[in-house]
Amino acid sequence: MVKMFFTEKNQLKKGSRMTIASLVNFVGYKVTETIKNLETNVVLIAVEAEHDHMECVRCGHQLTSLHGRHRIRAKFLPIFNYESYVTVWRRKGSCSVCKKIRSEKIHFLSKDSPHLTSAYESTIEELTEIAPASRVADFTGEDKSTVWRLDFRRLLRLKRSYKIPKVTHISVDEVYARKSHGENETRNDRFFTVITDMKSKKVIWVEDSRRKEGLDNFYKVIGKEACSNIQVVAQDQHEDYLKSTMEHCPQAKIVYDKFHVIKSFNEALNECRKLYIKMFDLSKSEKKKLSGDFKFVLSKRASKRSEYETDKLSEATRNNKIFLQLELIKESVLHIFGHGSVADAKKQFEQTGQWIKEAGFPPLKNWFRRLQTRWHAIEAYYDASVTSAISEGINNVIKAVKRRAFGYKNMEYFKLKIMQVCGFLSSKYVKLHEDHESIA
Repeated sequence: MVKMFFTEKNQLKKGSRMTIASLVNFVGYKVTETIKNLETNVVLIAVEAEHDHMECVRCGHQLTSLHGRHRIRAKFLPIFNYESYVTVWRRKGSCSVCKKIRSEKIHFLSKDSPHLTSAYESTIEELTEIAPASRVADFTGEDKSTVWRLDFRRLLRLKRSYKIPKVTHISVDEVYARKSHGENETRNDRFFTVITDMKSKKVIWVEDSRRKEGLDNFYKVIGKEACSNIQVVAQDQHEDYLKSTMEHCPQAKIVYDKFHVIKSFNEALNECRKLYIKMFDLSKSEKKKLSGDFKFVLSKRASKRSEYETDKLSEATRNNKIFLQLELIKESVLHIFGHGSVADAKKQFEQTGQWIKEAGFPPLKNWFRRLQTRWHAIEAYYDASVTSAISEGINNVIKAVKRRAFGYKNMEYFKLKIMQVCGFLSSKYVKLHEDHESIA
């Protein structure tokens, strides 16, 4: 079959103002020919240099003595309903600095891929800010690995120009990153440490693992002066985070998130329930009553239970006084954060500890002992009145980012995507020059 090619001058009517050539404006280059293929909806735009000056693609110095040339076809932005390509002769010359024969630098070509123009590359990169690389590849028709490579390299360039904003109130939390791990890794290495600015509600940094070294590295990156400006650090009860903050930001108020405190208590409460079932010789019907959704009934606030749940707990407390003790202790713990003053909260906490000691439940005794040594972190809640709830919300966004990409193999890329979607690492906050040099 004969391909249907025809030139631009035969297609456009006389007096038409807009031409495809007028849409292509490369400084130092002129359009010599525009050819369209109606069968494939493809436009070929041939351009050539208007000068003899050549710059080295590596070092930027002038090339001398022409040593040949080769034709390059690079994908350009779509023009109307046409898929467009730019063709240009790329010359070679001798570089006195590199001491080699080098190709010339063509400013409108992508540095990462010579088969794409920088304008088309920028379009792909902007799309990757709102969609995973695989979806962008499907939309544009490009190879998935090409789109991923372009996005990853751009994020690395943005990170090089990224400056962590000055913060005074931060929230620190971990997010589960991956399943597999190496022989020398522990479960802590399968998490990211995510640091969030509580005022802007943006992620400002992501570190590998939830070890002390991870948060240490963040404090080292921002420097001692920035550390001295941090006033409040909200976190869960992870001991490594506590030690790191106390070491680098001794002046900061460390606030234990009340939801994590209640969560750890509910876990200890559930351990008591399971321990009771194991210790006593119960019938199958009794075990069934104390299993399943009963653990949720036991941990729920009394004022929020349904009639069915209230009857279920009443039956358990009638048959065994242990559950009555657990119910009283649980209600007391829930009221610790409900007081208007630190003194009242402290009194409630000590009363709860006395009840736990008298009841003799090992899991709850361990929970109280750990929290008693860190009372200052609960006391700070009444001064700062903050929680790490913002981190929990961002963790849900991170999980959604992970799901829509069907997971990430490259952990560095995953960290950068978190900072892009949930933070400031995007074109909205960081701009790049055409030569890929970044400005804040």
